[in-house]
Amino acid sequence: MAVITSEQELRALYTMPNERAVKKQIAALDRHCIDFLALARFVVLSTCDEQGNMDASPRGGDAGFVKVIDENTLIVPDWAGNNRLDTFSNIIKTGRIGAIFLVPGIDEALRVNGTASLRTDEAFTSLCEVKGRYPKLV
Repeated sequence: MAVITSEQELRALYTMPNERAVKKQIAALDRHCIDFLALARFVVLSTCDEQGNMDASPRGGDAGFVKVIDENTLIVPDWAGNNRLDTFSNIIKTGRIGAIFLVPGIDEALRVNGTASLRTDEAFTSLCEVKGRYPKLV
């Protein structure tokens, strides 16, 4: 088995992506994305520190647990976890994030990449209330 060391070698193994695949990368959330997020019950948040060390952290909830503020802004509530805070530490360090959202029974995934910040203001945390409880941060 040979090790692939260039994009040229990699591309030689595969055909070019079809037009639909190329067009799925968009600059902001569209109606389809927003509708998908309303159904999503699971997301993996991927972050990195300044050295490029990666972290992938699962988050879940009822459909609609992720809130769409506008075409460029999502709110993901933080509920009790293991308190390692790797994802949050990386957000503080670099602000870089990638997320993949999944909906049970749908064989599509929504990828969202961008920047993130941590918020504790009530204007945001209050949007994520569940049974009288609010997340510490979003």
